[in-house]
Amino acid sequence: MRHCTLRHNFCTREGFNIEHHNRYVIALIAMIPHARILCPAVLCCVLCIVLFAVAPAEAFTADSLNITVSSNGDAIADFQYTLNGVIENAIPLSVLQDQLVQGLATSSTPPQVLSFSKSEATLLLKSFAVTNTVPTGTEYQTAPMNFSNAQAALQNSAVSSVISADFSPKITTVTFPDGYSRQFLASSVLPSIDHIVINPAQAGAASTSSATPGSIQVNTSPEHTQVFIDSSYVGESPGVFSGLTPGDHQLMLEADGFLTLSKNVTVTSGQTTLFVENLEYATTPAQQSSAPGVVFVIAVLAVFMFSIVILRRR
Repeated sequence: MRHCTLRHNFCTREGFNIEHHNRYVIALIAMIPHARILCPAVLCCVLCIVLFAVAPAEAFTADSLNITVSSNGDAIADFQYTLNGVIENAIPLSVLQDQLVQGLATSSTPPQVLSFSKSEATLLLKSFAVTNTVPTGTEYQTAPMNFSNAQAALQNSAVSSVISADFSPKITTVTFPDGYSRQFLASSVLPSIDHIVINPAQAGAASTSSATPGSIQVNTSPEHTQVFIDSSYVGESPGVFSGLTPGDHQLMLEADGFLTLSKNVTVTSGQTTLFVENLEYATTPAQQSSAPGVVFVIAVLAVFMFSIVILRRR
């Protein structure tokens, strides 16, 4: 048997064109009738090469992708996948890692690989979401992600003739800082997502500031009582005091000779709250000094009546 040498450049894309591919397959198939003179190991290798050359093997399946967005817009991506069959040990991890990095890139900054194995990869996606401050909290707008980019990168690699891959995750989940999440099933494209994380303090201030102001109408006895709202002097009664934010306000009334009065008044948006109050007189020094005089008069009368009673008995 004449020994033939098949020279073929299998490692570079330029040398592995369609014409050479077909000639290579035909030459390998032509060797099969002589299999009786070949050892079983050589025959097995020939059949495997023919199989890989004719039909690329499905080597990579994306199982799930979980993306957790941080408050600053960065995200952690946890990609779980399966390497199938004999290809599991045939694909260099560096090649697979390069394809994932290209497929998951969403900005000018490439993803940073935090951990990588044959079944799972964890990457840091810088500026995955654009953040904007809105009246009620923080708005997040995520970047779209096209998983076909990784497949295109694989097709341009040296192993594309024997390896095929599906980089579209069966389940893709995006979770925001407040726990809200969106899920996509078997999608080759992850669309951009808009979500607002509510800040209770900002939301309360926004609802209060956007509400229509209210007012308080104050009527008192006596009139011309000084009116204070939230410790600020606003005028005298009677009067209508407007431009007040909806909610509770402290109302204080002061007048000479009367006790100071302080009460909470609730203002309703767009309405006037009526407040009517009669102030109580304060105890004056003149009234306190008059009290002993009354007692003295009563005592004198009592002594006088007692004297008359004694004189009549005599």
